[in-house]
Amino acid sequence: MTTTMTALNSANIRHAEFVRMVVGKAPTTTTYTFCSAAAAVTVDGITFTGMGSLLGIGQVERNIKSTSTDMMISLTGIDPANVAIVLGANIKGSTVEVWRGFLDSDNQIITSPTQQFFKRYQGIINNISITEDWDDNIRSRIATCSVSCTSMKRVLETYVAACKTSKTIWQSRYPGDISMDRVDAISNTNFDFGKPPQGGGVSTPGGGGAGAGTGKYERIDPIDPV
Repeated sequence: MTTTMTALNSANIRHAEFVRMVVGKAPTTTTYTFCSAAAAVTVDGITFTGMGSLLGIGQVERNIKSTSTDMMISLTGIDPANVAIVLGANIKGSTVEVWRGFLDSDNQIITSPTQQFFKRYQGIINNISITEDWDDNIRSRIATCSVSCTSMKRVLETYVAACKTSKTIWQSRYPGDISMDRVDAISNTNFDFGKPPQGGGVSTPGGGGAGAGTGKYERIDPIDPV
């Protein structure tokens, strides 16, 4: 499915990156919205705070197939006094969505002929780091908060790979699915793959022929036609 970005046909292209971050666990969550525009931009009733160049967003991989790439998002200019608030928030595991929006001359999202606002990335935060630098101009320390995001595709891959196949765990995730019911019965059974059967096999039809109960069948040569 292709997406036509009509804003790219303009001679003067203005764009910004938009981030929506949901911090915390339900039902007590806090949503933060900010963008790389110089001023606040409202999209579908949601106001994204303008952070300008203080917001840094890593490169988004562009491939034909979906990829499991990570992304870095950084926010510079945090007051060192607020670092404790950042570290105290339950940021790990928060969901992150990133859009690219194209702006008109009033620095608002273009809506004609269609809204020029496109999602580029979706994932969760798996790590956070805080760094401080000394700014000689303002004679103060400036903190930068960087978060590492894992794409939702990789989250789903890990979710499936980490699923145990015991009956109890499997049915807690997929109620009514009996495909793992015999896992417990065969988990401690040794199988000698490739070795001829030694007994207990399926007997020949009729139950009384040669090889009955041995798991082997008597060879029957075809009869030549008369």
